[in-house]
Formats: sequence, structure tokens, C-alpha cells
Amino acid sequence: MAPVSRRARLATGALIAALAAPLALAQKDYPTRPVRLIVPLAPGGGQDTVARILGGRLSEILGQQILVDNRPGGGSVIASELVANAPPDGHTIYLASTTFVAAPSARW
Repeated sequence: MAPVSRRARLATGALIAALAAPLALAQKDYPTRPVRLIVPLAPGGGQDTVARILGGRLSEILGQQILVDNRPGGGSVIASELVANAPPDGHTIYLASTTFVAAPSARW
């Protein structure tokens, strides 16, 4: 197989960018309403503090209100189930801790 020239690579990249541009422009504005940031732990803890700082900054960036919603209990299952059953429109976000992410892959 012959090596691909630099000119061919640049042309391919330009073609992909030209084809992808209309897709990016066709996206709706996000968010169109307040965003819920679900925290699986009780208020006042470390993760809640992070969520409130993150929510404030995201609110400034997105120009939309970020609602921090604490849903403790059930070993994070209550909050996880709430997010899993939320409409898939990106207006419900889950703030997982590293324990929640790492626990399923731990071998006891």
C-alpha cells in the first residue's frame, strides 16, 4: 500500500470538517430550562460542596440555573435510578464519586 501524502490528509480533514459543520449548527441551544445536578449523598458533605461550587460555575457559563438536588440513601441507588429514568435531554446530570465509579470493578 502506498503512503498517503500530506496533501491527501489535509484534503480529507477539510472534507470531514465541511461535512460536519452543518450538524453542529443544527443543534438546539442547550440548556433550554434549569438543569438538575443530582448528588447521591446528604447535604453538607464534601461532594455536596463540590456540587454547589460546580453548579455556580456552570450556571455562569451556561446562562441557566443549576439546581443541586441531594438524594441520599440506598447506597446511591435512589439517585442513580432517578437519573436513569430521567428524560435523555441532558437536563439531569449525576455527580458520581470515585467510590461509586470504582466499586463495580473492585475484586474482593
